[in-house]
Amino acid sequence: MDEDTGPEALVPSSRDEELALAEARDALADAREALLDERERTADARDAAAEARDRSADARDLAAGDRDRRADERNHAATQREGSNEQLRAELQERAQRLEDLMVAADARDRKAELRDRSAEARDAAAAVRAQREQEDRQLDARDREQSAVDRVWAGENRDSAASDRANIRDMTRDPKDTQPDA
Repeated sequence: MDEDTGPEALVPSSRDEELALAEARDALADAREALLDERERTADARDAAAEARDRSADARDLAAGDRDRRADERNHAATQREGSNEQLRAELQERAQRLEDLMVAADARDRKAELRDRSAEARDAAAAVRAQREQEDRQLDARDREQSAVDRVWAGENRDSAASDRANIRDMTRDPKDTQPDA
């Protein structure tokens, strides 16, 4: 170090120097204060930017939450639709099965009714045949009775003829002597 630059050289020598130093200190304090203000503004700007980023992130999170909520609602609605569709499908299958069962039962009843109609027709035909036979039998009975009456008349005539023929045969087989009166 120089002799002029020693610690004594830093000590002010006059009043002007003191004023200059005071002004320099004031300027340095002002600069320091301006620098602190600038740092504070920069920190405030950083804080504001960080808050804006946080708000933006919050808004993005909120939007993502809304998208997730809407997606969940869509998924829930789709699940409900699928459940509803499955329930409707099951009900329709059940109805189709009931309709098929009813149609099978109705067809069976129709076949049973058709068989009963055919059975009734056969019974009616059998009754008509029996009635016809009974009528024919009554007519045959009446004819047979009439014929038996005729046959009895003819039998009586035939017996009378046979008796007459036997009498003639007896007469013919008798000795002519027997036929003459006794004197």
